Amino acid sequence: MNYKYVKVNLEGMDKLTFTEKAVLSYVKSLCKGKGYCFASNKHICDTLSLKDRTLYRILNRLERSDFIRRETRSIGNDGKQRKIYVNPSFKL
Repeated sequence: MNYKYVKVNLEGMDKLTFTEKAVLSYVKSLCKGKGYCFASNKHICDTLSLKDRTLYRILNRLERSDFIRRETRSIGNDGKQRKIYVNPSFKL
Protein backbone atom coordinates (compact mmCIF):
# COMPACT_ATOMS: atom_id res chain seq x y z
CA MET A 1 0.00 0.00 0.00
CA ASN A 2 1.13 3.52 -0.77
CA TYR A 3 0.40 6.09 1.90
CA LYS A 4 0.81 9.80 1.46
CA TYR A 5 1.33 11.89 4.55
CA VAL A 6 0.58 15.58 4.71
CA LYS A 7 2.25 17.58 7.46
CA VAL A 8 -0.23 19.94 9.07
CA ASN A 9 0.53 22.52 11.74
CA LEU A 10 -2.81 23.59 13.18
CA GLU A 11 -1.46 26.66 15.00
CA GLY A 12 -3.33 29.86 14.11
CA MET A 13 -5.81 28.15 11.83
CA ASP A 14 -8.69 27.64 14.25
CA LYS A 15 -11.24 29.07 11.78
CA LEU A 16 -10.60 26.30 9.24
CA THR A 17 -12.02 22.79 9.22
CA PHE A 18 -9.66 19.82 9.27
CA THR A 19 -10.25 19.21 5.55
CA GLU A 20 -9.54 22.86 4.70
CA LYS A 21 -6.29 22.64 6.67
CA ALA A 22 -5.36 19.45 4.83
CA VAL A 23 -6.00 21.07 1.43
CA LEU A 24 -4.06 24.21 2.41
CA SER A 25 -1.14 22.15 3.69
CA TYR A 26 -1.06 19.98 0.56
CA VAL A 27 -1.21 22.99 -1.76
CA LYS A 28 1.59 24.63 0.26
CA SER A 29 3.72 21.50 -0.11
CA LEU A 30 3.23 21.62 -3.89
CA CYS A 31 4.37 25.27 -3.97
CA LYS A 32 7.92 24.53 -2.82
CA GLY A 33 9.61 24.29 -6.21
CA LYS A 34 8.10 27.20 -8.15
CA GLY A 35 6.39 29.25 -5.45
CA TYR A 36 2.94 28.28 -6.69
CA CYS A 37 0.85 25.14 -7.09
CA PHE A 38 -0.30 24.14 -10.55
CA ALA A 39 -1.92 20.81 -9.64
CA SER A 40 -5.30 20.08 -11.19
CA ASN A 41 -8.44 19.67 -9.14
CA LYS A 42 -8.45 16.00 -10.13
CA HIS A 43 -4.95 15.48 -8.74
CA ILE A 44 -5.78 17.18 -5.43
CA CYS A 45 -9.10 15.31 -5.14
CA ASP A 46 -7.48 11.94 -5.88
CA THR A 47 -4.65 12.54 -3.41
CA LEU A 48 -6.86 13.74 -0.55
CA SER A 49 -9.91 11.57 -1.38
CA LEU A 50 -12.22 14.55 -1.91
CA LYS A 51 -15.11 15.12 -4.27
CA ASP A 52 -14.63 17.82 -6.89
CA ARG A 53 -17.46 19.97 -5.52
CA THR A 54 -15.99 19.79 -1.99
CA LEU A 55 -12.59 20.94 -3.25
CA TYR A 56 -14.25 23.75 -5.22
CA ARG A 57 -15.95 25.03 -2.04
CA ILE A 58 -12.76 24.70 0.02
CA LEU A 59 -10.64 26.61 -2.50
CA ASN A 60 -13.27 29.36 -2.67
CA ARG A 61 -13.35 29.65 1.14
CA LEU A 62 -9.55 29.68 1.39
CA GLU A 63 -9.40 32.42 -1.23
CA ARG A 64 -12.12 34.53 0.45
CA SER A 65 -10.22 34.19 3.74
CA ASP A 66 -6.94 35.30 2.07
CA PHE A 67 -5.14 32.01 2.73
CA ILE A 68 -4.59 31.54 -1.01
CA ARG A 69 -4.71 33.52 -4.24
CA ARG A 70 -5.59 31.91 -7.58
CA GLU A 71 -4.60 33.13 -11.02
CA THR A 72 -6.21 31.59 -14.08
CA ARG A 73 -5.38 32.35 -17.68
CA SER A 74 -6.49 30.94 -20.98
CA ILE A 75 -3.92 29.01 -22.99
CA GLY A 76 -5.82 28.88 -26.26
CA ASN A 77 -7.41 25.63 -27.38
CA ASP A 78 -5.60 23.75 -24.63
CA GLY A 79 -7.87 25.17 -21.92
CA LYS A 80 -6.81 27.12 -18.86
CA GLN A 81 -3.77 27.29 -16.63
CA ARG A 82 -4.24 27.89 -12.92
CA LYS A 83 -1.67 28.89 -10.34
CA ILE A 84 -2.43 28.80 -6.62
CA TYR A 85 -0.28 30.96 -4.35
CA VAL A 86 -0.33 30.48 -0.57
CA ASN A 87 -0.24 33.68 1.50
CA PRO A 88 3.29 33.72 2.99
CA SER A 89 2.06 35.21 6.27
CA PHE A 90 0.35 31.90 7.15
CA LYS A 91 2.73 29.40 8.68
CA LEU A 92 2.15 25.74 8.00
